[in-house]
Amino acid sequence: MLAGSLAVALSSCAGSNDRTLSKVFVAPPWTGDEHNEYNLIDEGGDLYGTCVLETDVETEPGKTRLSRLCANEPRYRDDGTVLVDSLTLVPLEAARVRTDAEKNERVAALSVYEPPIVKFIFDDKGKVRETERKLPEPTETSPDPGYYDDESLLWLVRGMDLREGYEASFQNVNAGTGQTFPVDLKVEGRETIQVPAGEFTAWKIRVRTASVTQFVWVEAEGSRRLVKARIEGIEDVIYELTASN
Repeated sequence: MLAGSLAVALSSCAGSNDRTLSKVFVAPPWTGDEHNEYNLIDEGGDLYGTCVLETDVETEPGKTRLSRLCANEPRYRDDGTVLVDSLTLVPLEAARVRTDAEKNERVAALSVYEPPIVKFIFDDKGKVRETERKLPEPTETSPDPGYYDDESLLWLVRGMDLREGYEASFQNVNAGTGQTFPVDLKVEGRETIQVPAGEFTAWKIRVRTASVTQFVWVEAEGSRRLVKARIEGIEDVIYELTASN
């Protein structure tokens, strides 16, 4: 099933008291709107679906909209969007919508950020429930904590400090689970990788929670496009860049 495996499906039950949370996003490397296309490869190496990552830099003054539009046509779609502060990537609102055309089913998860809380609205085939969670506030361990929406992760890693050995942690906010939890990042080094769009020198970044470990590769130069990602979920999937425009 497509739904549940195409997003950056992070999950965790760990607390954040044993780590320092920080604002890991330094600056946006993109200079204009983007449309990057990917093949989605399953565990067996077969084509599983396609995905488009779009960056709308000035959707509103000072705000950028990030969109992850994934499909295994004609049955499944799994689309996520998040509106963020253009300079800091701090989230303002987010949504994830999963549809099954064959069963005529739709599941939507919304996040509305109202610091110091985030409100979650979950609509599962017409059954609506709401909850809220506290966003991280300054503590002795984390005097300047950072939090980011789960839907922005594939952009967050492009704007972090990319140097070998760099490590940092932040609080992830996931509307799909209605939870917030810490995520640890580590830049493991540079690699040369081959994808359908060509050969790239890319930074390999480890993304870890208490329960899953993901890896992403971002272009070492220029706008630091996401070149490849290995995402664990209900079904593991690999993103591979095919085209940009």
